[in-house]
Amino acid sequence: MKKHNLFLFSSILVVLLAIVLVASSSVMAQTATNTPAPTITPVPPVPRPEGSTEVTFWYGLGGNLGNVVQEVVNRYNSSQSTYYVNAVFQSSYEDTINAINAGLASGDLPDLAQVFEAGSQRMIDTGHILPVQQFFERDGMTDVIEDMEPAARANYEINGTLYSAPFNSSTAMLYINRAAFAEAGLNPDEPMVTFDQVADFARALTVTDASGNVTRYGLGIYADGWFFEQEHAVHDAYMGIPNNGRAGERMTEYTYNDAIGVQWLEFLKGLVDEGVAVYYGSAAGGSSAAAAAFANGETAMHFASIASLRGLIAAAANGGAGGEVGVLYMPRNEGATGKTIVGGASLWITDVGSTEQQEGAWDFIKFALTPETQAFWSVNTGYYPVVRAAYDLPEMQAGLEQYPQFQVAVDQIRLADITDANTAHVSGIFVPYRTHYNEAVERYMAGEFSTAQEALDSAVAISNEQLEEYNLTVGS
Repeated sequence: MKKHNLFLFSSILVVLLAIVLVASSSVMAQTATNTPAPTITPVPPVPRPEGSTEVTFWYGLGGNLGNVVQEVVNRYNSSQSTYYVNAVFQSSYEDTINAINAGLASGDLPDLAQVFEAGSQRMIDTGHILPVQQFFERDGMTDVIEDMEPAARANYEINGTLYSAPFNSSTAMLYINRAAFAEAGLNPDEPMVTFDQVADFARALTVTDASGNVTRYGLGIYADGWFFEQEHAVHDAYMGIPNNGRAGERMTEYTYNDAIGVQWLEFLKGLVDEGVAVYYGSAAGGSSAAAAAFANGETAMHFASIASLRGLIAAAANGGAGGEVGVLYMPRNEGATGKTIVGGASLWITDVGSTEQQEGAWDFIKFALTPETQAFWSVNTGYYPVVRAAYDLPEMQAGLEQYPQFQVAVDQIRLADITDANTAHVSGIFVPYRTHYNEAVERYMAGEFSTAQEALDSAVAISNEQLEEYNLTVGS
């Protein structure tokens, strides 16, 4: 990796971060209700043993998910006394990477960080990362790498190097109200669906009253780049060239204004224009509104992360609409051969601490990747286990029995072999690109763009201008 000027790097990041939205669809496990969420009592950390080496760990999951993070940390800290992981909440994935970028100049960086897949290139470009692969190889633990869920491992294995350890992984699903499907005479148990089928479902599921007012829409939608990326992966289409930034050189150009990108936007807006789908807005606000509408029976289908499963089930039960939550694969064209992308986050070791702190960060990663920890994590959050051995444990098997929808999600990410096209792209402006896309969708839905092609062309132009500027700043 070439060294770069930290002043220039920080300067361009300030520009980029000014347009970053505060929400990411990679983290969507939240309860959807029309009332304020109940106050969540934080899980307190266990005391630090005297003489232990403190390892600072920044993470971006809040609420119940953050509590489970702290529980995993507590389990680790209670299992030994050599190291003590101090978990510090950073409010969100975006705030975590922003704090790391800000810390490049001040030197205030953690020993260990949980960073979402959208931040991979930026983490590498800090020049302060110790790839986890070197620790796995040093300790003769390549069998753990081989046991990783292939789709999760692929996200963080860039140009042949495993830079970070997958920790929490999810993928996108089409959630359905099974009761509504039954009423409409539709089959809720065939997960593979096409665009045409979902359109037919939306028509059949839309209900109007005697006055012609819609009381339930077939589908609720919102602008979110994560689903857009999923559709590219399913259709083996690159988000950018060369090869999604995974062919040994940086991504130099976004190409998401392609045929599948246009088709996806036309598909969504067509259903809205037809009156069988409703648009709730962009990113975090749209996501929350769409989730609440689904839980309350106002829509019968909803796009969300599999990590949302438990929250949506609970919210649907509280909503009293009688909906049984099911899941289908992300829709596709007939004959599509790809699979969905894994989202979520991974654990990165920095080089800023002492050797002892680096070893402590690595020791925690080893603990976090044990089958027992991954089963505990998955059962209590809804994320995939990132090591396949976790599926053999009784706790995980019981979880799959309780939530059979989760098996559908597992099957979806194993539909096809791993390729660069069906793995998360790697770009220094990954997060800003999502903002460009969301803004284009908002304007397209509002009628400011006459065609989906025009909307995406506009977004791609902004993305590529900023990508070129970023690449020039950090070096190729």
